[in-house]
Amino acid sequence: MQKRGLTCVGLAFLLIVVAAVTIEREGANVLTLIILAAAGVLFLAGFILVGLGSRADKKGKAEP
Repeated sequence: MQKRGLTCVGLAFLLIVVAAVTIEREGANVLTLIILAAAGVLFLAGFILVGLGSRADKKGKAEP
């Protein structure tokens, strides 16, 4: 689960960069706000998955 979480965080950073470039060229519009909202959701989901992944890994190793 940590790989998925890190992927989500990476995509969130990419979307933030895309939104920043969009703001520089066209100004803030609805599409930019949607991109930023998606980046926020991915960022939060990524951190949750990374946090839960370490617990799931420990739980999986305890069982034979």
